[in-house]
Amino acid sequence: MKYFFFTLLLFATGCGQPEESSTVLFNAQNLEGWHVYNLGNTPSIWTVENGLLTCDPRNEGEFGDLVTDITFDGDFIFSCDWKVDSGGNSGIFFHVLETESLAAPWMSGIEYQVLDHSDTANHNYGDPMRMSGALYGFQELPEQTVYHQGDWNHTEVRMQGSSISYFLNGVQTAQMDLHSAEWKSAVADSKFEEYGVFGQPRNGRIGLQAWKGRVQFKNLNLVR
Repeated sequence: MKYFFFTLLLFATGCGQPEESSTVLFNAQNLEGWHVYNLGNTPSIWTVENGLLTCDPRNEGEFGDLVTDITFDGDFIFSCDWKVDSGGNSGIFFHVLETESLAAPWMSGIEYQVLDHSDTANHNYGDPMRMSGALYGFQELPEQTVYHQGDWNHTEVRMQGSSISYFLNGVQTAQMDLHSAEWKSAVADSKFEEYGVFGQPRNGRIGLQAWKGRVQFKNLNLVR
């Protein structure tokens, strides 16, 4: 029987209430439903190892970020589990605009940072706006942030209206209204301003970053 990548589980949330749909983004068998940004289904450093979506720069193939084949808009809750090896640096992008005029997902999509916190040589180490769970480059992490060094961490990202919220291991780590004057001003004062569309799309792909070191993902899901 053919395996369908996007498994839709529909359930009623109560009498008279709208239904929710849960989309499995990774089938734990292959890279169906994903491709390398701007390069399509070219062989890359992204593979599936023992049911885990794995990025390892030591692998043969194209070095590039992975993005979903389909785009998402409206409200959603994204969740996944991830583990990063020593020296690893990655991220999860939202509302990525895929176009040849932009070389990478981070030029349009905002980032949820994924980082090894033990590597003091890492250029993001110690920056509270660039550690795991951060809205990369824009908000400092709260002091109560929980991070599991060398083990699995759980991420949840909630998009509701124009508001996006980040959670790491059950603790809220960021929140921003992407229509607010605060956000527009912050982008205007950042390195991302030069790309013209950063943080603006409300319909886009989800992306996983290949940057430094080995990182693995599992249980990637989207509820709408």
